[in-house]
Amino acid sequence: MKISLNWLNEYVDISEFIKAPEQLAEKLTQAGLEVESIENQSEQYKNIVIGEIIEKSQHPDADKLTLCQVKVEGSKVLPIVCGAKNHKQGDKVVVAMVGACLPGDFKIKKSKIRGVESQGMLRSEKELVLSEESSGIMILDGKASVGTAFAKAYGLDDVILDLSVTPNRADCLSHFGLAREIACLTKKSIKMPEANFQSSKQKTDVNVVLKNANDCPRYMGRSVFNVKVGPSPAWLKQRLESVDVNSINNIVDITNFVMLELGQPMHAFDSKLVEDNKIEISSSKKSEKFQTLDGTELELTGEELMIRDGKKPVAMAGVIGGKNSGVTETTKNIFLESAHFTPQTVRKSSRRFGIETDSGYRFSRGTDVEMTELALNRACHLIQQIAGGEVAVDFQDEYPNPEKKPVIDVHVNFVAQKLGYNVSPNDFEDGMKRVGCEVLDKDESGHFKFQTPQYRWDMDQDVDLVEEYGRIHGYEYIKETLPILTDRPSAQDTRYLLERDVESRMMECGYMQAVNYNFTSSVEQKALLGDVSAWNEYGLKLSDEDVKLLNPLNEDLDVMRRSHLPGLLKNLITNYRSGISYGRIYELGSIFHKKDYQEDLHLSMLSWGQAENLWQKNKKRPVVYDVKSAVEKLLNALGFTSFEWQLMKTAPSLLHPGQCVGLKLQGQLVGVVGSLHPRWIQENKIREDIAFAQINMEMIKNSYPKRANYKKISKQPYVERDLAFILQPDQNLGDILKEIKKVLKPDLKSIEVFDLYQGEKLAQGESSIALKMRFQTVDGTYTDQQLQELMQKAIKSAEKTGAKLR
Repeated sequence: MKISLNWLNEYVDISEFIKAPEQLAEKLTQAGLEVESIENQSEQYKNIVIGEIIEKSQHPDADKLTLCQVKVEGSKVLPIVCGAKNHKQGDKVVVAMVGACLPGDFKIKKSKIRGVESQGMLRSEKELVLSEESSGIMILDGKASVGTAFAKAYGLDDVILDLSVTPNRADCLSHFGLAREIACLTKKSIKMPEANFQSSKQKTDVNVVLKNANDCPRYMGRSVFNVKVGPSPAWLKQRLESVDVNSINNIVDITNFVMLELGQPMHAFDSKLVEDNKIEISSSKKSEKFQTLDGTELELTGEELMIRDGKKPVAMAGVIGGKNSGVTETTKNIFLESAHFTPQTVRKSSRRFGIETDSGYRFSRGTDVEMTELALNRACHLIQQIAGGEVAVDFQDEYPNPEKKPVIDVHVNFVAQKLGYNVSPNDFEDGMKRVGCEVLDKDESGHFKFQTPQYRWDMDQDVDLVEEYGRIHGYEYIKETLPILTDRPSAQDTRYLLERDVESRMMECGYMQAVNYNFTSSVEQKALLGDVSAWNEYGLKLSDEDVKLLNPLNEDLDVMRRSHLPGLLKNLITNYRSGISYGRIYELGSIFHKKDYQEDLHLSMLSWGQAENLWQKNKKRPVVYDVKSAVEKLLNALGFTSFEWQLMKTAPSLLHPGQCVGLKLQGQLVGVVGSLHPRWIQENKIREDIAFAQINMEMIKNSYPKRANYKKISKQPYVERDLAFILQPDQNLGDILKEIKKVLKPDLKSIEVFDLYQGEKLAQGESSIALKMRFQTVDGTYTDQQLQELMQKAIKSAEKTGAKLR
């Protein structure tokens, strides 16, 4: 939220901070209101002043240029060459002197133009970023004082603070609210905005009917007649533009001004468009259509709180107004709305349709129910001053169940015990009064009974007052003390340890971690997963039904994810379209089930393309092998060695049916590795191979961490032997490796494929697989006879599966 210090200074004296805004920023940040940035507007207009053309003549060597003698201060006159045509002698102009730096990093230097010295430039509104277009240099009125800094003369000497306000401090989402906080921190008085006006004899001609007091505890409204809708005065435009709010017209600008000033969103209806002179606050009708101010048509669900006239909805309560009742240039009479809507009501409507507005932002965090009347009066005061309106003598105020201010009992000993230092009853009382609390009762022992202010809805318990005192007194007074540890620290959570271990191992494998939302789109998720039973055959145990969100952030994030696929594939598409043709990413996190609302830990890996440079040209190697290798390295690093790959009869619709395999660990399937289906790759116009793996880490977590078994280290070197087998198209290499490992243990230390041949020397569909085996014994060395016996065992075990020795 952006705050103008010049504007803020109207309610609390911060003159000492205008030239040192960093000090105010530090004070606010220490009190819990973080200042993210400070923008001094006058910096971009440094060395730019108001000048007067005292002499204008033709440039001696250029027909289209003039030479002006410009007075900038006292008796100082600068020669300036100008190419514009709209100036004359005696004009007050804006002069960028030598040393000025205009927007776009354009620095003004002393120069010679066609042989004539020029010591500055005369600036236009466009060059000063005051308008998008300008026909010549900026000519000021005669009242402008020569030598005055342009930023000060034009009201651009403001300092803007950008605050990050926590959700519990909605009372600070306005200039007056922040002024109230600064007054508390600096022990200064606060000045209330002026809200006086002259009412007419006419009565409010709109009748208010409140049908839903649960969602709208209070609704106020007042008619203003014979307003003149038009452009806002310069001061109002400047106030709004200083905090990045565009000016629309004087009536709308006033409602925005009051919201930014007091934190109370308001809305103005054109009275002639309010049918039957009736405003009703009630729930929407299912499938009813509503067109917002920006022209967007919404289909309502029946759960939104709406503002209606006698026949139609005219606004979505607290979120946005309707196009059918907005103020235009032809508006004569208006009905001003100032209401208090419950945060959850506005938040649901805003999220359901993805509409983010300044009013919705404030209502969804909580507004002050008592501010509605002051805001209404303040708006009437400004309208009467600016638009010449006649304010109705009466107003509508529907407030059936007035909210009661919380009353809190607290003792200073309790405050001292929580903060860890002595607290004086007088200091505590003074602090609570500065916060806005009213003392209802107190005694000599230090017991107090406070009534908290309505605008601080976050204060309703004694510990809240402790927190407030600690905050305004200063966190630096809270001493750092270590707690006394009498019990043995509890063991680390298994899931936490596993996650840290996996993250470390995946980084070693060259994978970068992706962290996506746990929410996703129900439509996209269903399209990607297809028949969930196909995934579950691989032991992933995905839910076949979405876990829907009651209050989704938007329609694209309406369910909890059942797989990491939607998020990872979005990451892939974003990176690939940004020119990243090679990537290795993974995500480790929960997936969600509808049954019992359970969540399981899964690991997913996504790889595409191959690294290619002067030393690496790996384009021909299938990416799925890299993923398979990374999974094997991960499992070995985690201590799992008894795993195998199993061919399955079916594959999920998103994976290539001929390049998909199941991961079997400790006798049960726990995951899948495979290439993405070419159909999906083509649809998304990707020209690289893509491979995906997903592992059910819940199955692994139960056996983690694995205890390492001690084995005596052999002093003998290993012996290598190679064998090559011919396989038929329907034979599985994994079966051969499994059989060989089974018969050659414990002598066989490793076995790997080092060559694959398919060619004219073999029959159609046959493949030649070359295996490298390493043997090692703990005691002694192998004899030729022993090695020959081991080789014969390997050959026989392979032939059992149907393989033939080549």
